[in-house]
This record gives sequence, C-alpha cells and structure tokens, in this order.
Amino acid sequence: MLTPVVAAGDWRDIDWSEVHAVRLLGVALALLFLLWAIRRMFGGK
Repeated sequence: MLTPVVAAGDWRDIDWSEVHAVRLLGVALALLFLLWAIRRMFGGK
C-alpha cells in the first residue's frame, strides 16, 4: 500500500509516525487472526 508521497519518490515529506501506525495495525490484525485460527484448530469457537 503506497501513499502518493511514496509513489512520487519524495521521501522527505513522509509522515513516518503514520507509516509506523499502519504497520502496528497490520501486526495487531495478523496476531488476532493467528489467535483465531489456533483456537479453531483446537476446537474452540
């Protein structure tokens, strides 16, 4: 997922806190999905 700023190649104007927040959100979603998959594997709801 590239923002227009990144696509334009102007790296100085990137809001790195925003990039970091998106990355953390992705990690959190991945962990939730893994927990759900493991619980299903062991017969949980």
